[in-house]
This record gives sequence, C-alpha cells and structure tokens, in this order.
Amino acid sequence: MLEAIPKNIFSTRFQFQQKNELLGELDNSIWREKARVELKDGTYVLYREGRFSGYFLIEHNGRLVARASKPSALRNTFEVEVAGRQLVLRQLSIWKRRFGLFNGDKQIGSIYPLRVVSRHAHIDVPADLPLPIQVFLFWLVFIVWKRQSQAAA
Repeated sequence: MLEAIPKNIFSTRFQFQQKNELLGELDNSIWREKARVELKDGTYVLYREGRFSGYFLIEHNGRLVARASKPSALRNTFEVEVAGRQLVLRQLSIWKRRFGLFNGDKQIGSIYPLRVVSRHAHIDVPADLPLPIQVFLFWLVFIVWKRQSQAAA
C-alpha cells in the first residue's frame, strides 16, 4: 500500500512511500489546482485545464498519461480515463473523507486519511495501476480535501 506523507503539518508537499522506500514527491501549488511530482522515471505535471472547469490532467514529457472530469460541482466524484480504462473515484460518505475507486459497480480500491484530522493518507488501489496514476488519484482526492478545508474555515 502506498502512503502519502505531508512534509510538515501545513505543507502542500507530500512524499510517497511504500514499505519505507521513498518513491517520489508531490509539490502542490498553493494558488491553483496544479502540481509537479518527481518520480524515478522523471517529472510529471498535474493540472486543471481551465480555472473553474475542464479536465484534470497528468502529463509526462508533454504526453497525456490520464485525465479526469468532475461531472457535478455538487458531488465529489471524478470520472478517470487511463490507458483505455474508465474508473470512478468518489467520496463514499459526506461524513467521512474516504474515497472509493470503482470499476463499474465494483469497488477496487480506496484512498483515505490515516486519522480523522490527518493529511497522512493511505492509497490502497490495484497494483496494476502505475505509480503516476496512483499519485494522480491521490492528487484529485487532495484537491477535494483542500476545498472542504477552505470551505470550513
């Protein structure tokens, strides 16, 4: 299972570890829905096409790796397209921060915080999803958590 560990309590930077091995680092922009992730095979750029609408994208060397749309402003659900697969990432309850990853009607994974108020997260998705896609899924969840935190402030 992959872990996303914030660099410090207020940081927008996360390290990704699996079995205590550092696999990469995500640096989120504090102003826009944009980030860079450094992995062993290079740098990936994650961003939203438009300021308030458009696809969420992950690119590597200028090549699209995956994209996600958020069909409703009222629901925390993303439709993710990756390597010919159609997946759905959605918040499982309005009362909890846990997200489920679905292939059709079947839940195949989840992303959730370690504790109620923690930003340290577990990314428990199928191993056949490449690391950049796992990071992309976490980033989508982090965007929702960040929006919810800002709305509550």
